[in-house]
Amino acid sequence: MSKSELIKLSGWAFLAGAVAFLTILSGSDPIALPGSVISSILLAAGMSGLRARYSERAGSIGRIMLLLGMLGPILWVIIIAAMAYMYGSGNLTITQVEKGLWILLFVGPAITLLGLTLFGLAVLFSKPLPRLNWLPVFTGIWYPAVYFFLAAYLFTHDGEYPGQYHAAIQIIFLIQFLALCGLGASLVTDATQEMATT
Repeated sequence: MSKSELIKLSGWAFLAGAVAFLTILSGSDPIALPGSVISSILLAAGMSGLRARYSERAGSIGRIMLLLGMLGPILWVIIIAAMAYMYGSGNLTITQVEKGLWILLFVGPAITLLGLTLFGLAVLFSKPLPRLNWLPVFTGIWYPAVYFFLAAYLFTHDGEYPGQYHAAIQIIFLIQFLALCGLGASLVTDATQEMATT
């Protein structure tokens, strides 16, 4: 597979990951949790294409940050397995999960998109993309920012969900969806144009 084909596939993975990400907005855990996992996997696949395509020009920091993002689904599985083990051994209760630890069930996309954000910061300096070098940081930052805000809020407010911010959180998640679509479409377009000129 050529690099152009790989980057095009990574664009499609970002687009599919964006659609899966929308399930988090459903408000239903049986829908949102699998959607979070699928989204994390697809976004990590998209980032593997970015890494294969731009790793040489993005510098060592950019490569490491993309690798961090690609490890998101693996780290998520480790966290879930640890929670299941702790629950099975009696060291974790349903009450503890309900009082804030449930946020760990949605950490996969946060890790993946944090890696994309940090890659985007590196890209602002190295400018390896043919255009829109600001797009990776703009795309990656929304969900991790909300995720870490929610985690801090839950742990400092005894698991109480910040209902007063619910509308703002929904809007930010919608921006995240649109940004992922924008990055995916940009990568598909760039790869298509490059394939046409070769």
